[in-house]
Amino acid sequence: MEGSVLKEALNISDLLGEHGAQFQISTKYNEHGEEFFMEDDYGSADEDEDAHRKIMSPWDRSFDELRAQMFMVSEFVFKRITKQGVGDELVPDRARVTIDYNAYFEGETYSFDSTSMRGEYKTFTVGKSEVLQGLEEAVLSMKPSEEAQFVIGYQVLFGEIGCRPRIKPKADALFIVKLVSYTDPGDAEALDNLTQEEKTSYAVVKEKVNDTRTHAKDYFKRNMVTNAINDYHKAVNYLEACHVKDEVEQKEQTETLISLYTSLAVCYNKKDNPRRACSMINEIRRLGNIDRLSRALFHEGRALMNLGDYERAKNSLLKAQRLESTNKDIVKELKILNERWEKHRQEERTICARAFGLKERKDKRQTEEQIKFTDMMKRNLEAFVEDEKSKQLTLPEGLNSDEMNTVQDLADEFNLKLNLYKENSKDFYRLEKKKVGGTDEK
Repeated sequence: MEGSVLKEALNISDLLGEHGAQFQISTKYNEHGEEFFMEDDYGSADEDEDAHRKIMSPWDRSFDELRAQMFMVSEFVFKRITKQGVGDELVPDRARVTIDYNAYFEGETYSFDSTSMRGEYKTFTVGKSEVLQGLEEAVLSMKPSEEAQFVIGYQVLFGEIGCRPRIKPKADALFIVKLVSYTDPGDAEALDNLTQEEKTSYAVVKEKVNDTRTHAKDYFKRNMVTNAINDYHKAVNYLEACHVKDEVEQKEQTETLISLYTSLAVCYNKKDNPRRACSMINEIRRLGNIDRLSRALFHEGRALMNLGDYERAKNSLLKAQRLESTNKDIVKELKILNERWEKHRQEERTICARAFGLKERKDKRQTEEQIKFTDMMKRNLEAFVEDEKSKQLTLPEGLNSDEMNTVQDLADEFNLKLNLYKENSKDFYRLEKKKVGGTDEK
């Protein structure tokens, strides 16, 4: 039956009340247009149904029948590959793994745990007990991009008791898993566990440094830059403290140190600490010729730009560009530099213009103040000259040189003498009238 549109919404209280409710059917429901029935941002009905099907169990028979179609991964984990992975390497120990999965209990249609329902992948580190033991065992059997189904025994899931009411006792489960990616995060404690003798051996240290560098890179990818910096500095300290036995090891050690210091420059730029980034670049200069290292030159240019040293920044970036003429990052950085430099020049011009304007206004104010002072002194001297009883006029303290010049000019104009006196170790000025014939009046 096709639905009808009301002219006005019904009030439920009226509808259930003593007198009921009246309503009218609208015959103009099409005036709203088609948009009421169009697919919105939440997806179409077909998309909802696809998502619904995705989280429904693909198996509706017993798990024993499914195990019969699988091969054994371990005592309690059975597997069937639905899509082959890439390469030959399985997930290694200590790896940081990202998976997409749906999990179902036997005889149940809907997933009890699902990254699809949550809308985000699950990432965990192998060996850290961050997921169920059985799921970790399953993932360790996979290759990148592989998709597989696993029947996992309760022994390596929720145990004999389970967790009622949601998880029954001895609950086996079917996991549909896709291995999205994995990375080797390295060993954070690789260098810390060395003996004193091992710390002096380059051959031993370099292997552990590689582990620490891998761990630092993993931190950086996860935006834990401070942790990455600590690991890189640790690797540098151990590498510089060990002993090399020949030129081959010396060369290898130097190249590794340059790489570590470059990574530190990257990290410090990321942390908006350009001065420390420049310090790391200076360490590279100590070790070798930086002009052949485009990555180091690039990050030197970035650090110098952030310090406002635009000319040197441009010089470093142009050197990097000569080494890698097609590198888009260098081109982009030069563009940013030129824009910032031009903005800086404009700001300098604006500041200079403002400073010049302030000086003009100050000069104008000073001129106005001098005119007022001159007028005031002129009136005072006119009164002093007209007063026959007054013989001396002491000037106020604190007059500046311009004001004293004005007083001297007025004294000459009124035929007065300007004298300097000392009293109580203080200097002060006094104007005195001159006698007729050129001598002073006393």
